[in-house]
Amino acid sequence: MSRDKMEQQMEQILKKQTEEAMNLKDGTWNKINQELFSSTAELKVKAARKVKRKGRVFAIAGLSTVAIITILFFGMMTDQGQAMIQNLKDMFVEEKQEEIELEGHKEDTNVQLETNEELRYIIYIDEDRYKMVEGDLVDRIETIEPLGERYPEVYMEITRMDDTTTKEVEAVIKDAIEADPEMELHREESVTVPIEAEMIQAMGSGYSSDGGQWDTPIHRYYVTDEDEGQVFVIKQVYFLEAAEGHGARFSYMLESFKVVK
Repeated sequence: MSRDKMEQQMEQILKKQTEEAMNLKDGTWNKINQELFSSTAELKVKAARKVKRKGRVFAIAGLSTVAIITILFFGMMTDQGQAMIQNLKDMFVEEKQEEIELEGHKEDTNVQLETNEELRYIIYIDEDRYKMVEGDLVDRIETIEPLGERYPEVYMEITRMDDTTTKEVEAVIKDAIEADPEMELHREESVTVPIEAEMIQAMGSGYSSDGGQWDTPIHRYYVTDEDEGQVFVIKQVYFLEAAEGHGARFSYMLESFKVVK
């Protein structure tokens, strides 16, 4: 077979296959088009029926939703409900002035609201002398101005202990004091001032009933009553000479401590 004749036959075969493919494509498209558009009217009717039925359901559901929202709204109007939907800073005065007495002298002190939304507590601190340093586990109130290297530490810490009791926390604190060679358990009692709590006080090991050095450290712990497995511990750290200064100011600030459920 000559080369020209072979090429002619191949051309005829390719042309035939192309026409068959085009016919198949057109047939397929016509079938799809018929199925789609012939059912459009029927679909519209079905859709209208569904909308009508759903309208009745939504009307009933709408009434139920309104009722639920109404119940929730009035439930939130209780004191506890208000506390749940409000930020702590919105519930208390941001700043105020208080009169305190130190060493027999009265003075006006500017205090600022500090809050912890996660732990749900508030406290007012002397904004002219102290600052709040928030931590992952412990919040600390420190002096704004460093005291200098010759002075012992001065601060007040606030911690919440979970899944425990007041007695268990007291035992842990006393064990820690006994394990510290520089501190000795000095006093423990139930108190109502500055807050209602169990108070544990440790003094530097050099302290005696006759007194001690000016820089004798004092560690005072307040352990609140257990509430749903939660206990707050407030630790005050200062030294003997600062007892009527920083120690007294810490007590005044602690009087404003409040847990908001």
